[in-house]
Amino acid sequence: MKSIAVFFGGVSPEHDVSVITGVLTCNSLDKSYKVVPVFVDKSGEWFTGDSLLDPDIFTHLDYKKLARVTFVSGKNALFTVRGRKIKELCAVSAAINCLHGERGEDGSLSGILKMCGVANVSPDIVSSALAIDKTLTKRALKGVVKMLPYAYTESVKAAEEIRLSFDYPVIVKPALGGSSIGVKIAENEEELSRAVGYGLRFGKKVIIEPCLKDFTEINCAAYKSPDGVKVSECEMPVRRTDFLTFSDKYENGKRIFPADIPQKISDKIKKITKKVYETFGFTGVIRIDYFLVGGEVYLNEINAVPGSLAYYLFSDTLKGFTQMLDEMIDAARIEFAADSTVKKTYDSGILYSVGAKGAKHL
Repeated sequence: MKSIAVFFGGVSPEHDVSVITGVLTCNSLDKSYKVVPVFVDKSGEWFTGDSLLDPDIFTHLDYKKLARVTFVSGKNALFTVRGRKIKELCAVSAAINCLHGERGEDGSLSGILKMCGVANVSPDIVSSALAIDKTLTKRALKGVVKMLPYAYTESVKAAEEIRLSFDYPVIVKPALGGSSIGVKIAENEEELSRAVGYGLRFGKKVIIEPCLKDFTEINCAAYKSPDGVKVSECEMPVRRTDFLTFSDKYENGKRIFPADIPQKISDKIKKITKKVYETFGFTGVIRIDYFLVGGEVYLNEINAVPGSLAYYLFSDTLKGFTQMLDEMIDAARIEFAADSTVKKTYDSGILYSVGAKGAKHL
C-alpha cells in the first residue's frame, strides 16, 4: 500500500484554516492509500498519529499520543524522532501540501520534498514562490493579464515617503499573506501609516492597491490531471464589507455558484485561469481570485494552496474530491517519473585536473 503524506497546520496566521484543509484532505483520500497525516505545530515541529484524522482533537491536542517526525535529505521516507535517535517510519510515495501561508505555500515544503525525492502533488518551488508574493505575481504576469496598480513597502517609515500613483482610499495587505488576515483600508496618509504598521505584523512586506468600490469578486480554480489541466466553473463569494473578510470566507460565508455573470465573462476568466496555470508551470490545484469591474477582469491573487483545496469548485460531494485527489496524485507521479529521467550528474573530471590546490584560486 502506497503512503501519502498530508502536511497541514504550520507556522502561519492561517494555521487553523490549514488544519481544516489538511484533515479534510486526509479523510477524503482513497482507502487504497495509507494516509500519513503530518501536523506542523505553531513552533514548526512535525508530528504524526492516527488521532490527527479527527478534527475535534485540535482544541485539546494530546502530544503524548503523537510521534515527532522528520525527513532526511536523500531519503523518500519519514523518520520518527526520539531524543537524539531517529528511526524510519515509512516510505512516502507522494505528499500533499495543505500548509497555507509561509513555510509551506511559499515553496518551502516543495523544496524539502524535492531534496528527499518525494513526488509532490502540489505546486513546485518556483510557481509557489511567484504565487505567494503578490508583488512577484504582478511582475511575472505583466502583459499577460490585467492587474491593479500597486506600491509596496517593508517599513512604516518608507511608507511615509511613498507617492502613490492612485487616489485614496487604498487597501493594504501583507504581500505574502492570505485569508484576509492583516488587511486594512486607509482613507489618507495617516491611516496608511497605521495600516502598513498593522500589515507588517503579519509579514515583512505589504502591498498597497486602490480600494475598489463598485466591483464583484470572482474565484476560479484549476488542477492538473493525467488528461491535462481542468478548470472549474466560476464562483462569486458574497462580502458584507468593502473587502472579503476572514469571517466572510470561513465563518459566515455565502457564495453564488456558478457565479451570476455573463457567459462571455465566465469563459474569459476560465481562459485566463488556464493560461496563468500554464504560464507559471503549476502542478496540483490552485485558485485564482479576480475583480470584475465594469466588465473588465483584473487578477487579484493566486492561491497555490487554496482552502479545502478548492474541491467545492469541482464537485459538491466528498466522493468527487476523492476522485480529484486521485487524478492529482496520478499526475504528480507522471511528473515525478519524467523528472527522474533527467540526467542530474556530470562527470567533468575537474576535481582530478584542478584538485584542491586549484580550488583555492577559484
